[in-house]
Amino acid sequence: MKQPGIIAICILFFTSLVLAQDNQPETKEITFNNAIDFCPEYPIVDVYALQYSRILTPKDELIFGVGYLNQKYDCGQSNAGGLIFGYRRYLWSRFHIEYQLWPIYDNFYEKNENKHYKSFDVWNEFRAGYGFDFTLGKCPLYINAQWPFGFGLYGSNKPQSFKDENSGKKKLFYFPPLVFIGVRF
Repeated sequence: MKQPGIIAICILFFTSLVLAQDNQPETKEITFNNAIDFCPEYPIVDVYALQYSRILTPKDELIFGVGYLNQKYDCGQSNAGGLIFGYRRYLWSRFHIEYQLWPIYDNFYEKNENKHYKSFDVWNEFRAGYGFDFTLGKCPLYINAQWPFGFGLYGSNKPQSFKDENSGKKKLFYFPPLVFIGVRF
């Protein structure tokens, strides 16, 4: 499937999430509208992110954040900082699906050429997960266990060695389930 087809599927998926409606009125009262979380597993793969989420309805959340990728490849290393934009939809109880876009600026170092390539990239990620709310003392906390799957949507000015190393099935990325720890306020 060509890249425009993948982008079209992503847009359709995101639109269906946004427009999905439940005809039954929600009766669950929202106590805390805001949350901040992080993933303690991310540093294992040289990713660092902090996310803020805002509850819109009992079933809908918007996510904003900052991220930094310092991933190493055979051909070099990324040095990429950027923003996170996402949407989370609860389907049943705390089971949810999520979509995130990561527009980033990458100053990629290509070690064979000993050269830096500056580029703008857009990564996207689909996630399915389940959240667990609890309190520690009087502090409202939560844990989200999520299974992510994603791929790069756009990458400008990458060296050929990077393109070769990340072609075919290597364009896709997924991890074992990630665990996010957060606090609500």
